[in-house]
Amino acid sequence: MSEKKFSISRSERRVEAAPADVDRFIAGAEPETTKTFRMPIRLSRKLRIRAAETGQTEKEILIRLITDYLESKQ
Repeated sequence: MSEKKFSISRSERRVEAAPADVDRFIAGAEPETTKTFRMPIRLSRKLRIRAAETGQTEKEILIRLITDYLESKQ
């Protein structure tokens, strides 16, 4: 069996210093997180159709629904 030589190399990227205000957020925006979950295909399709019909994103619809739900439970 012959041995093959194998190597991985990469040149380092130069990182520029970040401005002092990098941690500030755009006025009115808040930090976000990613949530991953499974949902039935039929609901996913209905959500996509509704988003297209209303000109909203699926994300916008879901955020509104979750917010309404949580605020109604207080």
